[in-house]
Amino acid sequence: MHAPSNDLRHNAEASRYALLQRLAPAIRHQLAGGFQPVTMMTAIIEKRLRAVSPDLQALLKTSGDVRALATAASRASLDLMGWIAPDPQARVPFDEAITHAVHLLATDLSFRGFRMLSQAEGLTTEVALIQVRGVVVAALLALTDAAEKPGQLRVTASREGQHMVVTATLTQATDTEDALTRREELSTSRATYRTIDWDDVQAIAAADGVALNYTATNATLRLPLSPA
Repeated sequence: MHAPSNDLRHNAEASRYALLQRLAPAIRHQLAGGFQPVTMMTAIIEKRLRAVSPDLQALLKTSGDVRALATAASRASLDLMGWIAPDPQARVPFDEAITHAVHLLATDLSFRGFRMLSQAEGLTTEVALIQVRGVVVAALLALTDAAEKPGQLRVTASREGQHMVVTATLTQATDTEDALTRREELSTSRATYRTIDWDDVQAIAAADGVALNYTATNATLRLPLSPA
């Protein structure tokens, strides 16, 4: 693959920064949530230590639980840092990468009235992690950011030769009373963040060698499987 021009690289870097800014609240939320069980367990230990006759066996077991929780939280935190400073060489099974992306986006989309469904189970073909966490996530946000009303976002994928073809389809809700309320909330919430638009998605796609086609309710991306 030819090296991208300076203009292309700069446009992609600007779009990736905008994407990161958009994802920052979700990353911060998951970072804090990962250590919450550790805090709760240490509070239990402190309470038991104040007992007249502390149960040392119970304390020993609880301390082991805290260690396990802290290890898991640390591992999750390192993975979340990968969104900020992605390893361009990292390759992972597609279903694993999309599951993590859906998990990160779920809260943000839910607050804005969107429900996300992923139908990528069993697709263990390895893809560049930076592509899923870049152009794929950007496309999902572009679809929902441009939507006039909330709805369901469905992600499907299949392998076609040396490409993973990812399709995201947005089905907007009908104008029921609840949907109209959510539509107003969606319009209000838009003022609180910098939206991701299709120029952003195209810039990242071009830098990553990903073919992109999109409409107001659908996006199709062809991710090359061979390492760049």
